[in-house]
Amino acid sequence: MELTELVVDAIQTYGYWALGLFLIVLAPEALMPFAGFLAHEGMVGLWWAVLAGSLGGTLGSTLIYLMVRRVGETRVRGMLQRRGRWLLMRESDLDGVLEIYGRHGNWIVAGGRLIPTVRSLVSIPAGLLPMPLARFVGLTFLGTFAWNTVLALTGYVLGAKWNLLEPYLGFYGSLVVVLVLAVVAIFVARRLGETWRDG
Repeated sequence: MELTELVVDAIQTYGYWALGLFLIVLAPEALMPFAGFLAHEGMVGLWWAVLAGSLGGTLGSTLIYLMVRRVGETRVRGMLQRRGRWLLMRESDLDGVLEIYGRHGNWIVAGGRLIPTVRSLVSIPAGLLPMPLARFVGLTFLGTFAWNTVLALTGYVLGAKWNLLEPYLGFYGSLVVVLVLAVVAIFVARRLGETWRDG
């Protein structure tokens, strides 16, 4: 059974709860345009689908935030002090991330929800800082709701041709992953060079 058939069956059987549960773990690009198509066909309400998907996405991000918050900054610093050389990270790297997050965290949490890969990563510094839970949840929901609205409305407008959006979303996601990997590769190369020079 294909994913689309599974989603249709789940939504028909369990309603909006199914869409929300899927989006705890799945990227909204995979489902929200299809949810817009279902709204176009009268199978679901457009705004109820956006709300359900946004609640699911917010819950998924909040679970990551809570896990990181439980680990805590002290343990992360201890790990970097003991094994930072092998992880190619220093405490100063963590300080830099937390400093940027302290100044621009609200924008990063909300805006990061529009970017594949980044949307999961932004929960980590938010949990370490930590950003207050209520603010994190609120900003995460706003960003997730905005992106889900764009995706669902696009699927709604395209109707039966909703899957024409897939190549563009796939390219968008792939481009972001490539950029993230490039940044990581540059960071690792520079850190390896520093490590070799320091002996």
